[in-house]
Amino acid sequence: MARVYSRRYRRVGDMKFAKAAIAAVWVIASGVAPAMAADWGGVKDMGGGVPIPVPAPAPVPTYDADSDWYVGLAIGGNLSTSATIQDSDPNMPVRGSGDLPMSETFGLTFGRYITPSLRWEVAVDYTPNFNLIDGGTKYITFGEAGTANAAQQYGVFRDDTVKLSRTTALFNLLYDIPTGTRFTPYLGGGVGISWRRLQRNYSESATCNDPTNFPTITCGGSTTISSATHSGSDSKNQINVAAAVQAGVSTELTDQIVWDNGWQMLWESGSISIDGDSISGSNKLTYKDSVLQQFRSGIRLKFD
Repeated sequence: MARVYSRRYRRVGDMKFAKAAIAAVWVIASGVAPAMAADWGGVKDMGGGVPIPVPAPAPVPTYDADSDWYVGLAIGGNLSTSATIQDSDPNMPVRGSGDLPMSETFGLTFGRYITPSLRWEVAVDYTPNFNLIDGGTKYITFGEAGTANAAQQYGVFRDDTVKLSRTTALFNLLYDIPTGTRFTPYLGGGVGISWRRLQRNYSESATCNDPTNFPTITCGGSTTISSATHSGSDSKNQINVAAAVQAGVSTELTDQIVWDNGWQMLWESGSISIDGDSISGSNKLTYKDSVLQQFRSGIRLKFD
């Protein structure tokens, strides 16, 4: 009887030990599993009972507009000008569009990228003086209309210089065409103002009694002026609406430095005129209907 009791006691003890061991394994597993999950960033059951780590998501790139302000300096030239240039006296040696010289330009830009490809800028360009009339001329003309000398011919020596300068300020919107290289073509357009300035200096000597230089002219009996001189200087400023289209290629030299080379067609509205005294009355020169073809090259500096 004692032997049977001893065997039953051992079986009960063995069952208690097994239950305790199972409980201990469950507690350990419960503590280790969350720690593993934390280390791996989460697990995903792919089947087969083997947990597979889930990789952390890649960071999403964002566009930082604050780092894309820029300033620029440019030089260039007016390659050609199409304009109407008229003088009230047809004897004046006024230059036509095809005779206007190429002239230099100097520019300053300030802008900002709206998106990685779209940007706005304010561009200010200055063109120094170039001549619309330059030098002396000799001709024959009639006296001032509406006076006693209107039918009288005069021989005239005149030295006249008219110079034009301009400053333009445009608000441009430009689109950079991505190429995946450091070369980026761009297209754009803008509107703004053109401030033009005419300056005139002149001197004139007119006579109807100079048989050496003007042998075909004689003074009539009703003529009240046989000779006269006129001289003076004047200037005229005027602001008109302007518009432009642009195209070019920019080259990224560094992350902060960009080299721009581009073409611009500039249109100026309105007309500007300036007067000068003459024996034939007021001598008025008018410049209008201008379209310029320009080349510009410069450096843009990006900053935060």
